[in-house]
Amino acid sequence: MDREIELKFLLPPEAAGQALAELKAFQAGEGAVRQLDATYFDTPDHALRRAGYGLRVRDGEGGRKQTLKSASAGGVFSRGEWETVVDGPEPDRDALALTPAAAMLEDQPLAPVFTTHVERVVRLIQVGEATIETALDRGELSAADRRAPVCELELELKAGPPRALFDLARALAARVPLRLSLVSKAERGYDLAAGEAGLPPRRHAAGFRPGATVGEALQALGRADLGHLCAALEALRERPEAEAVHQARVATRRLRALLKIFKPLAKDDAARGLDEELSWLAGEFDAARDLDVFVDEIWRDAAPGAAFAGKDAFERGLQAVHANAYLRMEAALESPRARAVLLEAAAWLEAGDWTTDPAVAEIRDGLAKAYAAEVLHDRRKAVKKRAKRFDDLDAEARHRLRLKGKTLRYAAEDLAPLFPDHADRAERFVKAAKAAQDTLGALNDRSVREGLVDLAAHGDADLSRAAQRVVLGDEERDLLTAARAALKDLVEAKTFW
Repeated sequence: MDREIELKFLLPPEAAGQALAELKAFQAGEGAVRQLDATYFDTPDHALRRAGYGLRVRDGEGGRKQTLKSASAGGVFSRGEWETVVDGPEPDRDALALTPAAAMLEDQPLAPVFTTHVERVVRLIQVGEATIETALDRGELSAADRRAPVCELELELKAGPPRALFDLARALAARVPLRLSLVSKAERGYDLAAGEAGLPPRRHAAGFRPGATVGEALQALGRADLGHLCAALEALRERPEAEAVHQARVATRRLRALLKIFKPLAKDDAARGLDEELSWLAGEFDAARDLDVFVDEIWRDAAPGAAFAGKDAFERGLQAVHANAYLRMEAALESPRARAVLLEAAAWLEAGDWTTDPAVAEIRDGLAKAYAAEVLHDRRKAVKKRAKRFDDLDAEARHRLRLKGKTLRYAAEDLAPLFPDHADRAERFVKAAKAAQDTLGALNDRSVREGLVDLAAHGDADLSRAAQRVVLGDEERDLLTAARAALKDLVEAKTFW
């Protein structure tokens, strides 16, 4: 089995020529142009996809080849690969019997799911001591009567240090609008075949063994969070809508929480800079998300029965601030700064100082299970301390408690697989943490709501007061009671570590 380490970027078709021109400065030899036509196969119930595999038969230079690729295994962009030459257009069952996918296939039939038609421009380049193969793919995916364009640039490290891969990517990204993508052609093809293109993606569970090291756990969780964020941003570009905004903000916040959970390994300048940039990116989603919730869950229910002077003007103002929030968010997503966040997150996860620094070797190479128990204990202790003083907390302090509780919840969700003997207890603990987060979130939403009403009223104090009477209500006491009870359940929940 070969192991490939690569970065993949999406780029506008009109920028493809510019990318090739930039790469020519590094070119170490003659390039090549190949036509690659492939058909992807799976069982009727898509057993291969569910297990994280992609199976294709491709015609191209060197004849017809069958390739089975696994999901990421090892580094952030590493994938297992099993390739063999085949004679016909159908998969070779004998060759598949020698791969890890053999057991799940058994005697199940394999049928085409989708096809790819791609022209690939390949170049071998030299960056310092590193040899890197670049491949620019242009073409389309097709499934039944559906089509989707392809324009991707892949950078594969053939020899040399991984940091060189990111140095090259940074140099290119400074001149070409590259967007990091962790979504394979196979995943895009499956979604196209199912008619799911553009749906907001969910975070996939991170895969790591109970005996994993701290470093392995960090990379596995980071891959899941970064993959979620990359896919969510692409979905937002295709279809700017409420659920896509929500998924993008959650993914960004989870990456920030990851830096807190693994704080002993995230003390270098790159990690601190990444945290600042993720904070900026999350902030670009805030207004759009808050207004989505306000419009869809609050105003839509309250408006039909509301009657106050200036209601129509308030609704027009609300529509305007909502639209402006989306325009600001969409502009941020198209900025070089947003694209750089993704690349720097990948660079830190794969080749950050923490991966080689001997000063953190003891933590990095230690057992993740022991580390997780300590982190969860400390995070729970911090929440418990503040929860005891809940009645004395003002709105800002309750918001800070909510953030502490959110990090505890993410840590519990992420690290629970390290404790398989207590899966039921972990599930109950996470449920209690989520309930506390939700109730504290409802209190915070109420505070945010006041500011949103002021924005929509455009400085008209009388209009703002009239609208607030409609949308705020007198539920604060009930929310405080619910939050108090949820926090009590959380601090009393049995630990699973």
